[in-house]
Amino acid sequence: MNDSPRTIVGLDLGGTQVKGGFVWEGEHGTPDVEQTLARTVAMDTDLDAGANDLLDRLAGFARELGSNGPLGLGVPGVFEEPGGRLLRSANLKALEGLDLGAELAERLDLAREHVCVDNDANVATYGEQWLGAGSGIQDLIMLTLGTGIGSGLVIDGQLYKGPTGKAAEVGHMVVRSLPVNGPEDPDLRCGCGAYGCLERLASASAAIRRAGAAGLDTDLRQLCEVARAQPGPERELLFEIGFDLGAGLLATTAVLDVTCYVIGGGFGRGLDLLEPGIRAALAERDYGHDPPRLLPATLGAAAGWIGAARMALDSRD
Repeated sequence: MNDSPRTIVGLDLGGTQVKGGFVWEGEHGTPDVEQTLARTVAMDTDLDAGANDLLDRLAGFARELGSNGPLGLGVPGVFEEPGGRLLRSANLKALEGLDLGAELAERLDLAREHVCVDNDANVATYGEQWLGAGSGIQDLIMLTLGTGIGSGLVIDGQLYKGPTGKAAEVGHMVVRSLPVNGPEDPDLRCGCGAYGCLERLASASAAIRRAGAAGLDTDLRQLCEVARAQPGPERELLFEIGFDLGAGLLATTAVLDVTCYVIGGGFGRGLDLLEPGIRAALAERDYGHDPPRLLPATLGAAAGWIGAARMALDSRD
């Protein structure tokens, strides 16, 4: 291993912003955690000038952060495994078909294997397991409750993606079956094509839709404040959403014996209101084991770049 100090940069590429920060790798390869948590910076994504312009700016951003070692990048999308090409990204279509790792390696004069690129939910999970809510926990699943439901799986302290990169796609587990007789609910038809996916029932988008259908406030922050203040339809709705979320966790708990879930994303801030429903669903399939822990994520917007930097640290020689 190279014993000279290096600055390992992590970037989290989103549809509107790129967040980044650095990990300083000390003389013996030990990361400086205080430095890591001290700083998050951002730049606009802005794809108007095309993919090459964005890639040039990403490389420049990494240099500004002091990059002189491996680089990590989180991207919302589906990647080719093995290979690393971005196959599909709803908000970054101009980058589809590109090997982003190779593009950045060339611009930064790095070996291709020292530019680590992965799905944004995976890197956020890795960040939370390293320095966030899951620190010290060797086996966990993280769920990010946002527009959809992102998720990642850590087993024995290492991110597990599966041979094709599709492991732990919890948001697309079917928890509501297609009716055998009678019409289907069009609101439960997922963008992936399946019916009854978890993210159609328990994501932030689903919660907004369900609140509107119930005649309640569709501002989730306000909805949660009312639910915390007093019993009523708001609290009941969040119990129902939590129960559906718990139905999804039932399957992963049964298959993987998961003992800890970290819940993040904007809607994840309502975990205290979702938890009673989650617990009720899990209790329906209680096999006598201790119930899994449910922990709120703690790193916020920094989780992605921190996890990306950790991947880069893992790649060091």
